[in-house]
Parts: sequence; C-alpha cells; structure tokens
Amino acid sequence: MDKNKYFLKGAVVLLIVAVMIFSSVAVANTKSKTKLEPFGTGHGTGPSSKANVVWDNGMHYDSFVASQWDALMNFDAIAADDFQFEETTDVTDVHWIGGYWNPAEDGDFDWNVSFYTDRGDGNAPGTKIFEQVFPNADVHETFIEEIDGDWYYSYSVDFIDPITFTGGEKYWVSFQGVGAFPPQSHWSGHGLLYVLHEAVFQSDYFGYPDWVDITELMDGPGDGCFQLTGEGDPVVADLDCDGDLRWEDIPPGGTLVNGTFTVINNGDFGSMLEWKAVFPDWGTNWTLNWTFYEDGGFVGSSHPEEVYVEVTAPDKKGKYSGEILLTNQDNAADTCSISIYCSVPRTREITFSPLQKIFQQFPNLLPILRQLILIL
Repeated sequence: MDKNKYFLKGAVVLLIVAVMIFSSVAVANTKSKTKLEPFGTGHGTGPSSKANVVWDNGMHYDSFVASQWDALMNFDAIAADDFQFEETTDVTDVHWIGGYWNPAEDGDFDWNVSFYTDRGDGNAPGTKIFEQVFPNADVHETFIEEIDGDWYYSYSVDFIDPITFTGGEKYWVSFQGVGAFPPQSHWSGHGLLYVLHEAVFQSDYFGYPDWVDITELMDGPGDGCFQLTGEGDPVVADLDCDGDLRWEDIPPGGTLVNGTFTVINNGDFGSMLEWKAVFPDWGTNWTLNWTFYEDGGFVGSSHPEEVYVEVTAPDKKGKYSGEILLTNQDNAADTCSISIYCSVPRTREITFSPLQKIFQQFPNLLPILRQLILIL
C-alpha cells in the first residue's frame, strides 16, 4: 500500500491521502458553514425523552475528520473531544453530527461511542472508561443534507443505564463509525470558539499513533459537534457585551468606518451562546466579524470575544446616534447593547468677495494699486 501526502493550500484544510487501488482515504476536510439547531429537550425514544442538554459543544458544522474502524484495512481513524461538568452529572444519551463521504453514499455503519478520563495534562484522552458499539438499528439517524458529495446526518444513542461523570474532572468522548471502506465515515466539527481543549485525532493508519490536535490536520481551531443530555439542570447561556463606538468628524461622501467591542457568555459552564444583531437605521452595509462567523455565533463560556464592526457612514451632514442591539437567540429577553455616535460635519467652502475675485483674476493689479496710492 502506497501512502502519499498531499497539502491543499488555500482551502483551509490539510489532506493526508492513502492511495489504495483506485480509492483514496482522507483524514479531514472543510465544507460550507452550516448550522444545525440544538436538539434541546424531548429528543430520542429511550431514557432521553425527558432529558436536558447538560453539555453543549456546538452543533454548527463546517468541517469533518475521519472517524472509522475497518478491521480488514486496519483503518483505525478516531477523533475525540473534551467536556467537564461543574457538578457530578448523569448522562443518559449523546448527540452528534457525522456522516459519509468518499464516495457519497449511506454506509449504514454501526457506531462506537467511547468515554475516557483525561491524560493528565488536559490536552488528550487517557484511560478508556466506557465503550459500546451501537448497531445501526439502535442509532437514531436523521439525514440533514448533502454538500459537494458529502452526506451529513444527526445521530443520537440512548444508554440503558445513565453514565455518571464526577464534577470538576475532565473527560473525553469519541464517535467512530464501524464498517468497511468505502464509504468513509466522519465526525463533523466546527471552527467556533471552544470552551476547553480543541478536538484531537489518532490513527496508526495515517501515521498519528499519539493524539494530535485537530489544528495539525487543518487550519484554525476545531471542535467536535456533540451534545450530552441527562437528568440534570439544562445549561443556559447568558449574553453580555462591553464597549462603545464613536466616530467623530467623518468626511461626508460614504466614508468607511470601523471599531470593536466584546461579547461574552456569562452563563453556565458548557453552555453555548448564539446571538444576533440589529443595527441603527442610518449608515449602510453594517457588518460584524469575529473568529469565523459573521453576525453572531457561539462564544464559549467565560471567554470574551472581540467583535469587529464596519459600516459606511451617512452621506449627509449631521450627528447620528443609536445602538447595536444584541439578542440571545435562545432567549429573547436576554439582550445587551453597544452605544454608537457618529458626526458628519458640514464641508466648509471658501467664498470670495467681488473685490477678492478681481484680485484673484488679475494678480498684478494689487502692486499697481499700491503704487497709485503712494503717488496720490
């Protein structure tokens, strides 16, 4: 088997390809930015029917990493991501985003769900403490969409007995498709700001016998798409923001101005905040940019995020004020605002009297008049 490495510049992704006959097996890929609404409560048919989301790692998906076990090929790709509860918590079911590609078809794989303790440094899994392979028939699988030949599904499985995780201790979870290549199964991820450590990857097949950060496979931060649900209190995000924007003496004529403010999630640890913005009715082309997404996105708990604002100032003179109103999309009553002031002064025009215009038109006239005055 000949294994070659290809580096794909400009696609925000590094592909490691193992060439086998006429098919290729790849580690990671990125796709369009897509959001799947969090499952919330009442999802599933087993113990999860009355469960709350007790850990939300984000359900946007814009990338994926290989996660598959094929015994015939000794294909052992697997990814893992971390979580940590403040208090001891029982988990009854798990939800994640994954799917198939290479080629695009439904693999109907079984799925191995595993939990690990932390290695001790907070950067990788340690000892495996739970492992169960769920037959495809026992996996709640819902097709989401197909993007450029890649199939995305939402998955969930219910545990017969709740799994207890001790508060204050970090754990890791992995989701691995079990089936023959092709197709290739994956666990989806996102480039949103993460709460703890980023997702990690391991595979002897691809030359990573030890856990490595996802950023070694693709540019930018990467976290796995998953939620843990249980019988505890649901995690709740709390929107807060800080800063103001002042643009003074801006020249008229459609000048582009910019500034920054910060957004923070002061809610429960392990909650994910999604917010949207409403802008003043003056100015044009209002845009917000932060990390990877525009006009809102997830912010990990207790991590302030700087938001970059840009707008084309009004054409007409005047003093403009207002605010950018931010709203937690999961709680319309949870809002904050950023005050704005923009002044566009009148353009001063130089005017000349009739006599000044004559002297301007005949510059030699003034010296002649001076001589005449002296003679007189």
